[in-house]
Amino acid sequence: MRQFVRDLFYSSVADKQVNLPLPPTSLAIHSRKLNILLLGTCSVEMLVKRSANSGHNIRHILMGSKRYALIPDAAPTDDVVVANLTLRHILGEVTQTPEPVVDMVFSRLRTDEEARSLLERTGEYLAEKVAQVAAQITTAPIVFMSFFEPSFNYDGDLIDPFAVTSPGYLVREINRLLSDAVRKTNNCYFLDANEILNFVGRRHLQDDVLLSSSHASFINDWDFKLDANRLIAPKAIGHILTYEVASREFTLAFLSRIEAIVKVIEQRDPVKLIIVDLDDTLWRGVAAEGESVSQEQRIEGWPIGLAEALLFFKKRGGLLAICSKNEEAPTVERFNAIWRGAITMDDFACVRINWKPKSQNILEILKEVNLLPGNCVFIDDNDRELSEVKAAIPAIRCLGGNHYDWRRIILRSAETQVPIVTEESSRRTELVRAISQREASADANNGVSREEWLASLQLRQSFFLIKTPQSRHFDRAFELINKTNQFNTTGKRWERSEFEAFISQGGYCVVSSLRDKLIDNGIISVCLINGEKIVQVVLSCRVFGLGAELVVGAIATRLALKSGSEVRAELVDTGRNATCHDYFKRLGFSQTAVGLYSRTANELPSYIEIENLGAAEFPPVRI
Repeated sequence: MRQFVRDLFYSSVADKQVNLPLPPTSLAIHSRKLNILLLGTCSVEMLVKRSANSGHNIRHILMGSKRYALIPDAAPTDDVVVANLTLRHILGEVTQTPEPVVDMVFSRLRTDEEARSLLERTGEYLAEKVAQVAAQITTAPIVFMSFFEPSFNYDGDLIDPFAVTSPGYLVREINRLLSDAVRKTNNCYFLDANEILNFVGRRHLQDDVLLSSSHASFINDWDFKLDANRLIAPKAIGHILTYEVASREFTLAFLSRIEAIVKVIEQRDPVKLIIVDLDDTLWRGVAAEGESVSQEQRIEGWPIGLAEALLFFKKRGGLLAICSKNEEAPTVERFNAIWRGAITMDDFACVRINWKPKSQNILEILKEVNLLPGNCVFIDDNDRELSEVKAAIPAIRCLGGNHYDWRRIILRSAETQVPIVTEESSRRTELVRAISQREASADANNGVSREEWLASLQLRQSFFLIKTPQSRHFDRAFELINKTNQFNTTGKRWERSEFEAFISQGGYCVVSSLRDKLIDNGIISVCLINGEKIVQVVLSCRVFGLGAELVVGAIATRLALKSGSEVRAELVDTGRNATCHDYFKRLGFSQTAVGLYSRTANELPSYIEIENLGAAEFPPVRI
């Protein structure tokens, strides 16, 4: 059974490499070969040489980092572009000094003012360079590698390593400046290569034991032949350092990270909910039994690490739930006594503590949070419970086996990560809890009709038009349209560059928010309109049944009618979007052999108040 649980996840091609130093991320459902365009000088050519049998294709094109250096185009088949800027070129442009003078820049700094001035100019140039690359390459995401930070303190072991003039401090700051420039540029992402260098071992990889800090590259033997005629013949570096083996390990770890980044960007097979058992899962042992285990011992060590990982997952916008076979009241009491506020019941969107089958409880949890089983992971120490859940809910992902590995899997799996954390996603647990209270109030309104209850909520819906990627709600719209499965009229996933092009070429991207007397749900819908066609509509599951989608449809139809007398729409059955199969019918659209169409807009629900539709940024729409 434990082998079954392991086999359920260890399916990534890159993860199966024998020499991969980072353990596989066991939540992967599938993998695919990536075509990677690597841009940089000969300093990164090693990555191509060591990538054989990695499961990915790397195509290297030389690219310098000087101001007017040519930036190559990406091919239509490239899945991702990795850009490695050259520190030597950048420092040369910033200081206007040629090689080899530029290689002495750090060693000649004398005052903090000189160092700060260098950093300010470097930051400006990096922003310019990143913008140049992003403007040239728009068909694939661009990942910028960090610069290699010094492997030791060049000023000396006892000299302040945090001084502004310290090379270590300077390169770390330059990396921060590069990261800032990248994160402010659409379609660009930052990869800290120093994490991989540290993991594999800098002494086997980094050339700053031999070359200047501005070279910032991998150890190699390229110049050995130039020293062959010395009086005392030197040993080849390859005979002294094991950089051949280490460079292979670095390359495989690097490719694994690139694969993960692409998955995070594309949000493939995302995990939105983690459900955990309690006994021997969230703490050590069975808390209800009289074991000789103290409260401190129950959580000391791995359980603390697991709880922290769960809270980081929640911080990313994920939901947490508890599913445990126990008596509820005493178990909650024991939970509070064991964790003493480090993690609380309020951190969990749903709690099911009873003696029902866990599969039944999990189905109730999924219904309550409005998520599909494929977006959920269940963690339990008991293989029998995992088997029961998996048999009843085949699409769910289960995690058991080695409990020491759970923390790493939660933190490092691409499926548990997100490219951005929006305001709405950071409040997801709070919103789900509020929704449960709202639905509970509906159930408690005996004798009150659904319409009367909806009117009592005092619903207010606001609309915003996204005109550029810099618009306030762009990131949330991009997140929502690529993560929503259940109410998604076509199921289409968008590349960021493709989404930006849709907007820049005249397409309408309209988002709406919804508030009621209990909660502010934030941005809950995205509607794309191109001319007389409604291209796609998505709606957050947390507002199902409130009628907000009818308002979205009315506004979308009115906007589309500005381009013609007949509005067309598309509905694609994805196998997961049954909740919106009758959407356009409810809007009054007619189904014909060539598709859905309408010549009039539907009526607005009377119980929803429309706000700010007449704002200056919004096209005039008569409601």
